[in-house]
Amino acid sequence: MVIFLFCMMLGTLHVSAADELLGTVVDGSLLTEETEVTATAYPKARWTYLSDGTGTMTVTGTRTVRLSGSTTAKQKVDAIYVNMYLQRLVNGTWCTYYIGTRSTKYDAYFVSITETDISVEGGYYYRASGAHVINQDGTIESIASYTNGIWID
Repeated sequence: MVIFLFCMMLGTLHVSAADELLGTVVDGSLLTEETEVTATAYPKARWTYLSDGTGTMTVTGTRTVRLSGSTTAKQKVDAIYVNMYLQRLVNGTWCTYYIGTRSTKYDAYFVSITETDISVEGGYYYRASGAHVINQDGTIESIASYTNGIWID
């Protein structure tokens, strides 16, 4: 009788995709159950102007997220920009789900952007990706940032 009850209980357990993938790394992003993830990318030493690029994704409510990002230069540059993207994990591949508005500043060393109330579908992992670019005297330097993934129920 005890074995029968144990088997019945086991038969009713539900395993979601989040449970199966939680803690694995897909294309450099750890899959988590966090509510906020941040990543900072640093360029190679040979770059002259670009200091770093940071991206953050925050769960702000039921199936809503906020994206924020920034780009920092080592000095004032002709143009500096950041563009944030929301990516969703589909069949083991990160696909762009939302393209944010690009924020550009001229004759500056820092730029940032925040986008709020982005609606998402439940049942997927999401991550933020940032494009961080500097243009100084025709020299373009860029880097991409990728946060860890967050499960949205």
